[in-house]
Amino acid sequence: MKKLMMILAAVIVLASLAACGNGGDNAAVVKTKSGNITKEEFYNELKKTNGEAVLQNLVYETLLEKKYNVSKKAVDAKYDQVRKTFSTETQFEQALTQNKLTKSQFRRQIKDSLMMTKAQQTGIKVNDKVLKDYYNKNKVTLTELKASHILVKEKKTAQSIQKQLKGGADFAKLAKKYSTDPGSKAKGGELGWFKQSTMVPEFSNAAMKLKVGQISPLVYSSTDGGYHIIKLEGKKDAYNDLKASVKEAYLASKEKSQDAVIKKLIKDADVQVKDKSFKDLFNSTSTTSTTTQQ
Repeated sequence: MKKLMMILAAVIVLASLAACGNGGDNAAVVKTKSGNITKEEFYNELKKTNGEAVLQNLVYETLLEKKYNVSKKAVDAKYDQVRKTFSTETQFEQALTQNKLTKSQFRRQIKDSLMMTKAQQTGIKVNDKVLKDYYNKNKVTLTELKASHILVKEKKTAQSIQKQLKGGADFAKLAKKYSTDPGSKAKGGELGWFKQSTMVPEFSNAAMKLKVGQISPLVYSSTDGGYHIIKLEGKKDAYNDLKASVKEAYLASKEKSQDAVIKKLIKDADVQVKDKSFKDLFNSTSTTSTTTQQ
């Protein structure tokens, strides 16, 4: 159900190979009986395959770090937030592997994303008046729900479960026994807090209609390929309860584009590319950032 928006950034590889280590460009990176791979050969191959993306990413990181400090605490908080969307450490590590990321690379990408967000939102004025106005105009999309669910493929099975619930059966126990959702099954169907936009429409629309403690009728979702039975555990729709997320959403709605941020950073920093292979890399009228948001 809950889908993590993984951070898809540029390839992270060893950089500045020609400037590090001893032995110059002919120093071996790999030695074999059939011959060696030198730093120069490795560097030149990187230039040909991922050179532009890697160099851009390194320059963007350097420029962002100079102006927009992001603490280790902030990175850790975001990392833990993402980690908690997975039921187990194994599932989290599998997701990283599927995206060809190590934990340290993932942390680096989180830092990149937080720096970029800071740059995009710098200068936006925020006060209670503008936040309340934004809240009033977007109350439905800002409302946060907490729910548990049971997902099954067969309608007859869903009807049987619903009958058991009406007879007083424990929701969590039935979720552990019957639910086909691997992300919530072991937790008794618990999904935690979420906004409408993070769930399929059929699910979120049904959940919004429930009162806290109420169990829904059968909700069919073609996206999930089955029937949901939803129990609403909590709801936050008052401004004071949502103030932090209202501010976050408001800032996101007003932030500058990544393209505009990067162009200004490059202009202000007077970036000069010394390698002729990349002499026009930052001269494009439309510079695309390889640092993506979460």
